[in-house]
Amino acid sequence: MSAPRIAVIGAGVAGCGAALRAAQLGADEITLIEAGHPGGGSSGLSAGVYNIQTVDPLDIEIRIRARELLFRLEAAGTLHLARIGNVRVAYTDADMARLAAARQVQRDLGATDSLLLDRAALQELVPDLVTSDLAGGLHGPDDGHLDGHLLCSALLDEARASGVRLLTRTQVVGHERTPGGHRLRTTEGDVAADVVINAAGAWGSRVGELLGVRVPLVPQVHEVVQVQLRRPLPYVVPMTNLYMPGMTGEGLYFRQDGPDSLIAGMHTYVVQDEGGVADPDDYRRRGSDAYLEQVAEALTERFLVEDLGFKPGWTGLYPLSPDGRFILGPHEQDPTVISCTGLGGVGVTMGSIAGFTAAEWAVTGRPTTVPGAEVLRPDRATLTDLVGGRP
Repeated sequence: MSAPRIAVIGAGVAGCGAALRAAQLGADEITLIEAGHPGGGSSGLSAGVYNIQTVDPLDIEIRIRARELLFRLEAAGTLHLARIGNVRVAYTDADMARLAAARQVQRDLGATDSLLLDRAALQELVPDLVTSDLAGGLHGPDDGHLDGHLLCSALLDEARASGVRLLTRTQVVGHERTPGGHRLRTTEGDVAADVVINAAGAWGSRVGELLGVRVPLVPQVHEVVQVQLRRPLPYVVPMTNLYMPGMTGEGLYFRQDGPDSLIAGMHTYVVQDEGGVADPDDYRRRGSDAYLEQVAEALTERFLVEDLGFKPGWTGLYPLSPDGRFILGPHEQDPTVISCTGLGGVGVTMGSIAGFTAAEWAVTGRPTTVPGAEVLRPDRATLTDLVGGRP
């Protein structure tokens, strides 16, 4: 069988990763179609965090493989990583047990840098953190943050050097099935492909509908707040995440941004009822006063630094799935359409390997970088049951 022609819709981290991996695997023609500019959606509007500090074994593996790719790009000089560290706190002894199990999974997968901290060690790491109600945490000293636009650029540089064609400011306006393939109607002409990868982020449902498959996404607005330090601290504040996986609400996060500034916000992996469904073409781009007050109150109670100043930052979209997991893989009704969507608030952290997985489905018929990602296919029961079954 000849190598497939692949069209990727969306040039965020996931789409750029998919295009690069398809080229590595020898796909015949690869066209990456972007309505705006690379990284212009959620990838460029995130807090830019990367880390391996979570508890689900599959998520840990995807994060580790993504971080390995980031380290390679850093070594090549095409990406800067701010290795300020990342700590996920534990509230209870049971949480500590979950973090200890997560660290063992990390080590089994070859990542040995994480440190399990008791309360005293956590206090030493972040001296101004209120730890009286915390049991400890899991610290990744090699984790940190990056610029989402630069990550897309680094992935694209390699992809284009391998023959990927990039179409920017190009809308997909129509689609038709051809014998054995697809024809995408775009504002820059037709694109023929054997396989189409939907990596359109918050626009994933609309692209899915255009391609004839159902992609149930709930895009929700999330905000970043800018925090001014009146004087530099004698230490660098790591990414401090007070959201423990499994929480139903949101949890505070904050990290160093500049010598005299932090950024902060509220994070969750799951759909929030009060968040509503955002229109990715028409949602508010400025932070709200109510959210600013919520974050300011939470941070001043948790981080005892005097005279913090707060101002609105920016907003972006979490393209969440109903069950909180990625929508990743071929659709049962049409296996030549592959979704790489539902990345929520971890698109920068995990999106590159989600894209790799989509490309592996397209070229080899199965995921190989993270074989366990097969459970994230769009037609899984935990997803279709929540949205009323298959279309």
